[in-house]
Amino acid sequence: MLVQNEFFDLLVQEEKVILRTKKNGFPLKSFDSITREHPRLKISSFPILRKALTELEAEHIIGNWIPTIEIAIAADKMIAQLYINVSTKEFEENRQSILNQADKVLDDAGVIYGRTNLQDEPFKPGESITAAVGRKPQKGKDAVVSYIEIPERRPMIREDGSADYFEMNFVTPINQGDWLGEKTQAQEGIDGKDVLGNDLPARRGDDVKLYFDRKSVTDEQETDKVVLRASHGGALESIDGIISVGKQLIVSGDVGPETGSIKFDGSVVVLGTVIAGFSVNATGDISVEGNEGIINAKEIQSSEGDIYIKGGIFGGGLTIVEARGNIFVKHANNCKLYGKEVHVGLYLLGAEVIAESVFIDKNKGKIIGGKIEALYKIECAFAGNSHERKTILSAKGIDKEVMYMEIQEMAKSLKERQGIIEKLEQHALPFRNSGSLLKGPQAEAFEKMLETIESNRDAIVELDKEIQLGLRKIKQAVPAQIEVTREAYPGTIIQIGLKSSTLHAGAKGIFEIVDGVLNV
Repeated sequence: MLVQNEFFDLLVQEEKVILRTKKNGFPLKSFDSITREHPRLKISSFPILRKALTELEAEHIIGNWIPTIEIAIAADKMIAQLYINVSTKEFEENRQSILNQADKVLDDAGVIYGRTNLQDEPFKPGESITAAVGRKPQKGKDAVVSYIEIPERRPMIREDGSADYFEMNFVTPINQGDWLGEKTQAQEGIDGKDVLGNDLPARRGDDVKLYFDRKSVTDEQETDKVVLRASHGGALESIDGIISVGKQLIVSGDVGPETGSIKFDGSVVVLGTVIAGFSVNATGDISVEGNEGIINAKEIQSSEGDIYIKGGIFGGGLTIVEARGNIFVKHANNCKLYGKEVHVGLYLLGAEVIAESVFIDKNKGKIIGGKIEALYKIECAFAGNSHERKTILSAKGIDKEVMYMEIQEMAKSLKERQGIIEKLEQHALPFRNSGSLLKGPQAEAFEKMLETIESNRDAIVELDKEIQLGLRKIKQAVPAQIEVTREAYPGTIIQIGLKSSTLHAGAKGIFEIVDGVLNV
């Protein structure tokens, strides 16, 4: 029997708490004092209790008689909570025996790891005690990659804000065995344990890939690192984030009668100049280091890299400089420049330039005569001259709809070529199985088939490059803009997209399309 009064009897039978009502009128709120006095009494439902207090001569199961010690283990088994269902008075009177009992309950439940000292834990009736805490597994350290610093190819800016195109450190020479990068390997983690003593395996740190050209760079295991070293000497290159060492040809003097025109698969450094009528064609970067620049050279062309001409160009209307990357030049006179970005230190005079962007020194750089055509931006200090020489500055901008259509056409062509390859591969299969037995017309037909397959594969690679380039241009597209910081003279033609205007008075500032109108 727990409670007897004029209103009811409260008793425990087989861990069930039963209420026998003798008289109505006992306040429901007053039942709180009974539950505080008997912490092991857990009411299952207050509506049932309310009903039981109003029905005379009836027995109602209103709750359970819970154990003195209860334990709750989290679903992930990383924490165990202990509930001691006694009053404060009872706990203080029987503290040690209750704590001993709690330790035994934990033992019986298999809680063996991360146990707390219950002697040090404060006790408050109805509140849980943290009895054990597991150790979470710790992920190992991720791999760390570092590479040799690749100098940014930008002219040095002087204190007055002008650009110095005389010293650019354009080519970074590399010797065989030079350090190019390294990776510290991912580390193993530290295993954890749950409160039941089960091991929790830790994840190893994430790996990171080293990007390098295996033809020119070796990866060697050194202690706890993978180190990248140059497999041969040459020029440092990084194309699409892949570190490599390009072949390098150094011409100690001039490119001229003694050397002939140069064609080279790699980078070319000319310590002198390129004499009139001679050419330099290379797949990599081209650097012409002579202070006197080049005069009436025929062609300077890089199919994959950048071009730097320290002393400038006197083209005589003959010289063509073309790069897949950027062009850096002190000045350019009566020549043609085609590149991604064209950077000029002093002036463009009577030049034809086609690029994504054209940057002439904004403090004193001049564009006089010729036609400058950019996709995104042209910037300079002066455009034209006081004699009103016709100077055309054109920033086309990107028509995204037209470019999307072009990309769709290229994608269609790419798919058609893939279909051609599939059909030819099927036709070629019987010939492949025959191998060296083919002779005469059959051998010729098989060889022609292979050539067609290869040419289509090459075309697919080029189409894919053009598609990716087009998508990149669309993603990076910015409004076309021409900026003249000091003065654009009369006679200068400003063209943005399809809109153009010829200046009849001096102007300066940023020219662009504003609300569909060219702001000239």
